[in-house]
Formats: sequence, C-alpha cells, structure tokens
Amino acid sequence: MQKISIVLFFFIYLNSSFAQEKLVVGTYDSFSADWGAGPIIEGKFEEICNCDLQFISTSQAGTLNNEIFLNGKDVILGVEMHEFDYSIEDWHEYDHGFFSFVYDSSKLSNPPKSFEELVNRKDLKIVVQDPRTSPVGIGLLRWMKSIFKDDFSVKLKQLDQNIITYTPGWSEAYGIFLEGKADLVLSYSTSPFYHQEYENEYKYKSLNFTEGHLATREIVYVREMSMKQKLAKKFIDFIIEDEIQKIISSMNIMYPSVDKTELVPDKMKNLIKPKEIDYKVFLESEPLIETWLETIAG
Repeated sequence: MQKISIVLFFFIYLNSSFAQEKLVVGTYDSFSADWGAGPIIEGKFEEICNCDLQFISTSQAGTLNNEIFLNGKDVILGVEMHEFDYSIEDWHEYDHGFFSFVYDSSKLSNPPKSFEELVNRKDLKIVVQDPRTSPVGIGLLRWMKSIFKDDFSVKLKQLDQNIITYTPGWSEAYGIFLEGKADLVLSYSTSPFYHQEYENEYKYKSLNFTEGHLATREIVYVREMSMKQKLAKKFIDFIIEDEIQKIISSMNIMYPSVDKTELVPDKMKNLIKPKEIDYKVFLESEPLIETWLETIAG
C-alpha cells in the first residue's frame, strides 16, 4: 500500500511539473470572438510559448480597467490610449485608428462634411455609445470638446436631439445601424474596410470632417500583480511582430501600431485617412461625462 502511494505521488508530481503554464488575457468580446483576431493569435502564440493562452472578454470595452474585471488577469488587451495609466512599466500600442461616423451611401446621398454641419442637421438619426461604458462614447466627447471648446455643451445638446439611443458598447450600436434604424453610427474611419474585405460591400463609408478627427490607439499591458511576468512580456512583444500586426489590422479592422505600408491591407489603403485633430491638452473623462449627463437629462 505504501509503495502504491509513493508511485502515485511521483506520477502526480511529474504530470504537474510538465503542465503548461496558463496566461490569462482580458480583452473585449469582438477581439476574442470566433471571427475576431484573438483565436488566430492564440493558436500562433501557443505554438511558441508551450503555454495555455486564455482570453476572457467583456462586452463593454470601457470596463477593462474595472477592478472586478482585472482580477485574475495577467495581461489586459484593448485599453484606449486616453484611459491608460502610462506609469505601468510593460506595455505596447498594438493598433490605431480614428473615431468617425459611418453611413450607408445607398441611403444617405448628402452626408455632412463637417462636425458643425452634423450638429446642425435635423434630418439624421444617429446611434452612439454610452461614454460611461464605451471608449468610443467617451472618445466622441473628447473629440467634440477639442473642436467646439467653450461651445461644447451647446453643440452636444444639438447633437443629442438627433441621437436615437446610447448603447453600452460598440457592437450594439453598430448592430442597430446595420438593421437600418439609424442613418449614422459612431465607429471608426476604418469600419468600411470590414464590409469591403469580408462582404464585398462598398456602400458603407465613413464621414471625413473638415475639422479633423480624434485619433485612438489601443494598448496591451502586463499587470504588475501577475505571477506570469516573463510569459506576459513575451506575449506583448509577440503582439507587435509584423506577422501578428497584419492579422490585427485585417481582423480587428484598425491600422497597425506603426505606419508600415506593408502591414496595411490593400483595401484599407484605399480608405480616406482623416486629418488628425490637434490634441495636446488631456481631457479627463469625469467632467465630460458630467456635462453629457446634464445635457441628456435636460
């Protein structure tokens, strides 16, 4: 009986010693979905890491910094640049883009050419994201504040009159738009690429405002509390390799982290790249959200 116990002990020990190390990455659902970049990246990383990479996702990208969601994660992928704590040591930008409104050119023949024109139009139904839960939603507020400055609340009120709903996240808003319930949806200037590349559909276009557009960059970082520091750092280095950047650009529908033409899909190269607005003074989210709440309540 004693011999059996010793053999069993060594069997368990040997199996545990060869067990794969697990790396848990928190991200948003469109990245980790079956049709997203996540599963392909997972397979490629596991080929070289001798580890078990697991994505755990949230449907609201704005909650990636929430303490409840952070618990148990080694890496966080998808934090928007304006919401990132740059005192964190190990991080990379892994893609970038521009906030924009997307429309169906087969239905809207006279799209607004400026943000000023957009807020003054009375004939458009618009769907946007809640800035409390969505980085796209808070991006809109920063964008408008940067353009309209002291007139921010007035212009926000004008825009609100045409907004049919504020959704928790990007997916819900874009779904409402695709159902034909809205003329415009707040998204990214690269969103039409998805329809062109995967649906051979060219009617969806993004607005290109004369005032310019707010840039956004997404960040992946290692949590300081993670017990898998070496493996986690290996993962974020892996994310910015050229091969993976090509996958992210074509499947996450954003520009790669660096402006290398060879990493950008051909059809994305043909999109109009907006002028980037001058954004030097960081705008805290809380005051913007307070103004927004007062506006929609009124």
